[in-house]
Amino acid sequence: MSRLARGFCLSLTVLALAASPATAQQSVAGTWTFIMNAPQGVVEMTVVFAQHGTEVTGSAEMELDIPMATEISDGLFEDGTLSFLLHVGVEDQWFTVEMEAEVDGDEMTGEAYLPEMGASSFTAKRSEGG
Repeated sequence: MSRLARGFCLSLTVLALAASPATAQQSVAGTWTFIMNAPQGVVEMTVVFAQHGTEVTGSAEMELDIPMATEISDGLFEDGTLSFLLHVGVEDQWFTVEMEAEVDGDEMTGEAYLPEMGASSFTAKRSEGG
């Protein structure tokens, strides 16, 4: 192989290795503890996310004194930003919270938006081993 061809192959290899971390997508899969600063006070929520490519699914449990059901839909994690809809059912009435956060490793910060109530900030941390 000529020096020019070897140099070209080496350059392509270096470019491929350098590009890998930039295109690698971090995962949000695992168990997260959310602390939300809601108008009614601080609300704690545990969310378990699964991720397939950029699609995110999951389940949530809130620490409240009333029985409720929760569902997560339309989850997307792309370029360090996580967004999803949190559907909450209380006494046969459902409402939807739009969630969006910037993810940095095992931590995230963001806003939860509930129509008619506005936005509330939140932070979240991934559980160890989760």
